[in-house]
Amino acid sequence: MATTSTDEFIRVSQLLSGLTVSVPIMMMTREQVERITQDASTDTTLAALDRELRTKFKAVAAPEDHVQMAQAYEAYSEASFYLAMKDRGVVLERTPGTGGHKAKRPDFRYSHASGHLYFEVKALEIAEPLRRHKEIGHEALEIAAELEERAHKPGIHFGEPHEISGLLPNAGSVARIDDTIQKISNNIKPGQIKYGPTVLVVDLGRLSSIAQGPSGLLPVFFHEAPPAESCVSGELWQVALGLPGEQILSLPEFDGKSNLAGHQTQTGILRQFPTLMAITFLLPRWSDKPELLTIWNIGWDQTALENPCTLSEHEIETVLHDYSDGLNDQRNELGWEYRVSR
Repeated sequence: MATTSTDEFIRVSQLLSGLTVSVPIMMMTREQVERITQDASTDTTLAALDRELRTKFKAVAAPEDHVQMAQAYEAYSEASFYLAMKDRGVVLERTPGTGGHKAKRPDFRYSHASGHLYFEVKALEIAEPLRRHKEIGHEALEIAAELEERAHKPGIHFGEPHEISGLLPNAGSVARIDDTIQKISNNIKPGQIKYGPTVLVVDLGRLSSIAQGPSGLLPVFFHEAPPAESCVSGELWQVALGLPGEQILSLPEFDGKSNLAGHQTQTGILRQFPTLMAITFLLPRWSDKPELLTIWNIGWDQTALENPCTLSEHEIETVLHDYSDGLNDQRNELGWEYRVSR
C-alpha cells in the first residue's frame, strides 16, 4: 500500500523519537504535513509539491541521514509557502519549465491581469550544517542514553537541557546579519532571478533568528518594552540593504547597557543582486500561520530580465501589500507604522 507524506513524516519522527534530534524535522509540524497531504487531492500544483515532499521523506532511512532530512525540509518549505500565499489570496503555479534540464527559473509564477510575477524560495540551513547536524544529534543521543541509565535507579530524573540553535551559539546581531547574508548569497543562482520580475523568499525557520516583527524591516526602530528602552537596528533591513561598515545597534540586556553591537561586514542582498524586485522573509510560527515580511526594491534593475515586468508600480505594491504581514521599501517610506516596537 502506498504511503502518504503524512505517513512518511510520522515514520521519520518515530525513527528519531527518544533517540536523537533533527532540526529540519523538528521545524515541521504534523498538522502542516497533514494539510499538504489533504489539500493536494484538489490542487494540482500542491499535488506535485506533495509528491516531492513524500519522496524526500522516503529517502530518510536512518537517524544520521542529515542531508536527506534537510532536503525534506526544503520541499516542506516550498509547499508551506505555496499554502501561505494561497491563504492570502495569491494563487501560485509552478513556473513552466522549472526543474527541466539546465532550466534556471524561479519556483513559482503568479499570474496577474497585467502580467506575471515570480517567486524563488530559499530555505536557509543551520550554521555549519555538516558539523552541527552531527553535533546536535550526538548531544541528544548522549542525553537520551544518560536518562535511560538513570531510569533504572529510584527517584525522578531529569535530563540536561539541550539547547538547539540554528545559528552558532551566542551569535550576536552582527554575526546573525552577516551569516544570513552569506547563506542567502551562496544559494542564489543568477539565472533564476533574471528570468522575470522576482521576489526572493527566504525561509528563516531553521536559523531561529531574533524575532523583531515588522520593525525588523526598518533600518532603526525604537524598542520601548523590557528588557530595555533602546534604538535597535532592523536585522531584516540590514540583511536586505545594509552596507559594510554600518554600525549595528542591538537590544541591550538591561537599561543603561550599551546598544553598540559592532559593524556589519557584508553587503545586503538587494544591493548584491539589484535585479531582485523584492525579498520576503518567511518566519514560521508554531501555533499560527507563518509571518511574511517584505522589503520592496523599488526601481530595481530590469535591464537583464529575460521576461520584462509589465505590472505598474501600483499593481506591484498592491500584490506585495496583500500577502505581507509587514512591508517596507528601500527608501524606507512604507515602514512608518513599525517604528516603535512594544
